[in-house]
Amino acid sequence: MMKNSFQGNRYLENKDYEQGEVTFREAVAQNASDPLANYYLGRFLLAQSKPQQALPYLEKAASLKKTDTDYLFWYGVALGELGESIQERKSYQKVLEINGKHLQALTYLGHNQLKAKEYKAALATYQKVLKISPYSPSALYNRALITRLLKTPEEKAYWLAYLSNYPSGDLAIQATDHLNLLGDFSYRNHFLGGRTITLKKIEFEPFTEKLAASSSPSLDVVGATASNIGKGTLQVIVYQENNKKLARSRADSIKKYLLVKFPGLTKDRIGISWFDQPEIVKIQGKKFKNPESVQFFLTK
Repeated sequence: MMKNSFQGNRYLENKDYEQGEVTFREAVAQNASDPLANYYLGRFLLAQSKPQQALPYLEKAASLKKTDTDYLFWYGVALGELGESIQERKSYQKVLEINGKHLQALTYLGHNQLKAKEYKAALATYQKVLKISPYSPSALYNRALITRLLKTPEEKAYWLAYLSNYPSGDLAIQATDHLNLLGDFSYRNHFLGGRTITLKKIEFEPFTEKLAASSSPSLDVVGATASNIGKGTLQVIVYQENNKKLARSRADSIKKYLLVKFPGLTKDRIGISWFDQPEIVKIQGKKFKNPESVQFFLTK
């Protein structure tokens, strides 16, 4: 059993699913009543998007060892892949009867409830997940999404909580869109060379053109992206309501930062513009005034 467990974990870690399937088919052939062999064979089939084939092995593993929470959990996952949501939920609930803090079972139970549009139940489940794992990305994102669907006042704070921990990727782009629709522009999506990147708002020291230290990570992403693309002009647009001089000096500060940090960005590859009026942001038919902001985009 120790050998089977070591081999199974090694194949999973290395994502060597096909060889894992071969190895554990042989193990099941030698001993069809071995729960561990059935479990790993089911896992490797599931990893190869073969839930129909995986299900009987995971079901057998769970029936042979009814108190093993991992066997029960993955049996539930296979059921979910096959659209058997009611039985899937029962499997996660059995896991939680044995171990109420089983993180995966709680998380997937939340997903199951969300899919069934049981929003309040799903929200409560994700809150339990976050008590155990405060930085769970799926729980943080789905918590915010549910508050959006329920139209509760926590929505803005929950999107900010997600973005402060996961400021990049497809979900960050969606989270930022939802946040902006609430009139909050702490994060913005920018379009650079066919790519959409999410950036935290560029901040300055109050009433000055001096960049705040918190702006460096966002500017570094912009500079690295533009440098790697290697062509086109990076446009920097600064809005500062009622203060054109400050808007220009802030645009200059950004350009100077990028030129020093990214030698590949020559002066002729960075263009700056500045306005003494608020940026007008249009989202889904709504108009927002953003009194001070910075926008980036690339031109050919």
